[in-house]
Amino acid sequence: MPSIATRVTGLHFDAGDRIGLTITRASGVYADNSLMIFDGAVFSGDVAWYSERNEQSTLTAYYPYSDAGTPTVFDIALDQSGGCAASDLLGAVKHDVAPASAPVGMVFRHLMSEVKIVVNNTSGAAVSGVSVGGFAPTAEVDLGNLSARVQGGAAAAEVEACELVAGTSYRVMLVPQTAQLTVTVHTDGKDFSKTVPATLESGYSYDVTVDVAEEAISVELSGEITDWMPGGSLDGGQAEEEPGTVTCGSETYRTRTIGGRVWMAENMRNVPAGVQLGAGYWNPIGGAGAVAVQGLLYDHATAVGDAQVATQGPVRGICPEGWHIPDADELAQLLGADCGEDFYCCASWWVISLGTTKYGSKTKGYLMSSTLSAEDMRSCLGFTTTGIPPSMTALSTEYGLSLRCIKDVN
Repeated sequence: MPSIATRVTGLHFDAGDRIGLTITRASGVYADNSLMIFDGAVFSGDVAWYSERNEQSTLTAYYPYSDAGTPTVFDIALDQSGGCAASDLLGAVKHDVAPASAPVGMVFRHLMSEVKIVVNNTSGAAVSGVSVGGFAPTAEVDLGNLSARVQGGAAAAEVEACELVAGTSYRVMLVPQTAQLTVTVHTDGKDFSKTVPATLESGYSYDVTVDVAEEAISVELSGEITDWMPGGSLDGGQAEEEPGTVTCGSETYRTRTIGGRVWMAENMRNVPAGVQLGAGYWNPIGGAGAVAVQGLLYDHATAVGDAQVATQGPVRGICPEGWHIPDADELAQLLGADCGEDFYCCASWWVISLGTTKYGSKTKGYLMSSTLSAEDMRSCLGFTTTGIPPSMTALSTEYGLSLRCIKDVN
């Protein structure tokens, strides 16, 4: 049962869309690149659900489907004038899945970069098309980590863009990379080109405004976008933070407004300065490869930055400027709120008790607060993947829990 972090067409998949599904168990690959077809509600296919009901699996899916197998290398189309769907690679990963009769919910994310081009033509000649060059069209893909990057040694090529509005608006999918981006506007009488340095990131979208005059072309590049995650400036600068995301260090997080407050919609995954893995923060239960989806687990001292912090917020801790760790009251406001079905992401928790260290249940997770409810105990919100409603509780300050920052109230 799919949902899309951003979009393919509209805000959904279309009936007849095809994905490839791989199911991996501890004993090995159970199903490899099984074809699944969308019927308007769910993807289904011929793969049979196995009988070992207590054995956990990892499900990996991608779109669009390829008969050649699950892609580790992906080529965008050099001619996208007829549409970009074949070049819009999406991936989804779901860990710790056990056999069940209900569809498995999976969130698909864009792995390529999108560039949208708006042409303001005052040259007097009709625009017949737009192309972009300077970027290599081949990507190395790691679906397990939902990542893609340009293949080493791949040569640059020119890509014909898809026309959205005749002579005015165009769209093209490119492989994430840093290179010299050349935008060419083709007119009836002359081609106009401009080259600028650009860094495109996986899953991000970038806007290009092109002004074409009689003898020259000018290009303005930015990350203004409402559908995909907002990209940075393509001229090497840093775009201002856009609604819908917040950046902390090198990590960018989707945000969501719930009950009038803005929350991170992803678990925090920043590595704290001066803190060692296994001593203040830990990987999620899915391991290092799952950090991009499940985030990291932090103890109280690492999250707040000072073990003696006051019990009352706001406490910024490791949150970005203008954000803070929610206190118990703020966290409790999520109870019963419409957070969206993909808001909670179960990463388990790290237990330190009586000399024992281990992960907790695979089907449960906690979001921490800054509030100390008692000596060496902090309030937190627990949730499960089994349908039990979230609830407030308290756990040891030594435990490693997930963190969602909340935006300060101005």
